Amino acid sequence: MHRSHYTVGDTARLFGVQLWRIRRVVDALDDQLPRAGQYRLIPADLLPVVAERLEERGWLTTQKNGGRR
Repeated sequence: MHRSHYTVGDTARLFGVQLWRIRRVVDALDDQLPRAGQYRLIPADLLPVVAERLEERGWLTTQKNGGRR
């Protein structure tokens, strides 16, 4: 099933990183993210941008670096 939006927690689990790292990345994006109550909703089409920002900061788990930093 394809989802249109992900919460910060969903996205953290998807990328295998800590919640605060996803919050930092999405808060730095220029896009105004929709919210459902207190939850930020990250559109699925922004996930590649989130992954790119995590990689730029050295926060994305990769086979090359052997895991999380």
